[in-house]
Amino acid sequence: MNYIALSLLTVLLVPGPTNSLLLQIGVSRGFNARSMRFVAAEWLAYVIQMTLWGVFIDLLMTEHSWVVIATKIFAVCFLFYISLKLWFSVKDNTPGATTGIAVPDLFVATLTNPKGLFFVSFVAPAGTFLSLNSWVSFMLLFSLIIFPVGLVWIAAGAFCGRKLHAIVSGRLLSRAISLVIGLFACGMLFNIAAQAGFA
Repeated sequence: MNYIALSLLTVLLVPGPTNSLLLQIGVSRGFNARSMRFVAAEWLAYVIQMTLWGVFIDLLMTEHSWVVIATKIFAVCFLFYISLKLWFSVKDNTPGATTGIAVPDLFVATLTNPKGLFFVSFVAPAGTFLSLNSWVSFMLLFSLIIFPVGLVWIAAGAFCGRKLHAIVSGRLLSRAISLVIGLFACGMLFNIAAQAGFA
């Protein structure tokens, strides 16, 4: 259990599309009750994603491998969309400028985040998603970790927005995060191409 908790914590803390968006939300919206909705959306998206992957992973990999590829391509396309939306939504350099990212955007970005597949494939014990008790235990542990981690990313963004607002909350940070998400999507695209034998 300690290994599982440590693995979940480590991977969830790693910067990626969802965490980049949470950081930007903290910068633009601050650390408050409204920004907490984004963490709840992240949690729900991961629970849905991991449950679906966990239940159907064997069938998808052995009999319908094209579904796995299609899912990854969808994830890449949506990440590119989020990256472009964030890039072009920058209005000015004022501290109160919003990013245009809404709760549904973060939900879908998390739903297509490959971390969920990693958790199912490498962290969850074998048979976790075949037993209700095992599933509940794993999801409870996951929930105890993801909420604090999500709040840390939002709080970090809010702190940076207050202390470094001239730099962090303007065009520079928004476009830097857009580039991070875009590069992450490019890495996923290369991985898909490599698996398909094109690279």
